[in-house]
Amino acid sequence: MSGWSSSLSSTLGLSLSALVFGATAIAQPLRLSAAPEPSKLEDITWELISFRQVNGEQLAAVAPEQKASLRLQSGQTTPQLQGNTGCNSFFGSYRLESNTNQLQIKPVGSTLRACLSTALSQQEQALLTGLAQVTTYRLEGERLQLQNSAQQVLFTLRPQPMIALTQTQWQLQRYNNGEGALIPPIADTDVTAQFAADSQRLSGFTGCNRYFATYKVQQQQLTVGAIGSTRMACGRDQATQEQAFLQLLAASHSYQLEGDRLELYDAQQQLLAVFGAKAGS
Repeated sequence: MSGWSSSLSSTLGLSLSALVFGATAIAQPLRLSAAPEPSKLEDITWELISFRQVNGEQLAAVAPEQKASLRLQSGQTTPQLQGNTGCNSFFGSYRLESNTNQLQIKPVGSTLRACLSTALSQQEQALLTGLAQVTTYRLEGERLQLQNSAQQVLFTLRPQPMIALTQTQWQLQRYNNGEGALIPPIADTDVTAQFAADSQRLSGFTGCNRYFATYKVQQQQLTVGAIGSTRMACGRDQATQEQAFLQLLAASHSYQLEGDRLELYDAQQQLLAVFGAKAGS
């Protein structure tokens, strides 16, 4: 073979090899970076155990029926913070760097209901003020500590157990008095609600009479059918409470579960009633 032919063959061979390599490279699928995995902090409802007051004193959280909680919700363009002070719901955003345990929280706002006690008001103030001071966190087992820039522990929390709507005996803690305020039921009256899953039947006690109704649930929407009850004679205050409670049930349009707390809302998203899981249910 002449030198010219040999040179041409080599050139063609190199060109074909380059074309094959280029085609192979083009055919390779584009590899996208995987979405970051949620940290062990996120997508969990955390229940407040203790908090630091403005004066630096560490206090236990207010009574179990007024549990405070917070949740860091991932999977959104701007990660969202939501929670409850035990008195009001709050919301905001956060920035998390799990590799360095950095956490910045930006509370945006809250509902404005009056708290039922001074202790609950103090807890709420400490929560809403302290969240804006959080810079780092520490997670040990099932205990979460939120700390400020001086490494002082502002809050200690634990995962809040989830309870199903239909597997729980619910006890009324507060209800809307029709004037926008949430008030507790009359002392020593046991007002309850229980949602049966198999029969879609709602039943309970008003503090004076037993009541019953049907209900339907679709996602977070709740519809309560016509309500019937026994007809025991009630005192004036108990009768007023009973009437208000049954009207609130009938007006229920949606519900929200937050750990062992059940909240009922009307069609305008006004909070109607707050229940807690009854002990032993």
